[in-house]
Amino acid sequence: MDRKEIRQSVEERILAMEGIETLVFLDQEFRQELERRERYAEGNGAVGGLMAFVNMGVWDVLTRQEVLVVVAQHEVDMLHSQNQAVHMVDQKGQIIGEYLPEGKREGVKLRDNAYMLSEDFVLYGDVDIVGEPYFLIPPLTFPPLEGIPGLKRLVSASISTVSDDYIRERLGYGNTNCWTHIIGYDI
Repeated sequence: MDRKEIRQSVEERILAMEGIETLVFLDQEFRQELERRERYAEGNGAVGGLMAFVNMGVWDVLTRQEVLVVVAQHEVDMLHSQNQAVHMVDQKGQIIGEYLPEGKREGVKLRDNAYMLSEDFVLYGDVDIVGEPYFLIPPLTFPPLEGIPGLKRLVSASISTVSDDYIRERLGYGNTNCWTHIIGYDI
């Protein structure tokens, strides 16, 4: 399959999903603006600037040959509650806290000295923290596109609210409760 055929297959699969408003393949200018906004968001930190964060997922997606953004209605769960949405890690890479998606909350056997910061985020008090902790947002899979012939190194990512606001505004969804997600792959 050539690039055009792969793009067509990607569009057909995504637009066939219920609750998808649109998708746009990013040109170089759009990619650069997204990168600029993600660097700005990381520079400002998480939790009102109290803690650093690194969105590895975004940086992974932006290394791919093809990058697209999907705009979905608020209630759509195209990510299928993946287990590794957000971690709090130390400089050694040890997980000291993590987001627990709904399906994992009930099944998680919390360790000794585990503290629920909210109904969906646990902090582990038994980790000997090395250096300054930070939030790490890992790359995600994107099951709806798996198995498309010619599509390689498929990855997706949640983006910062700064980028989400920009993309929704640029694509005409600024005053909606839609959300955005970026996807990348090689051919």
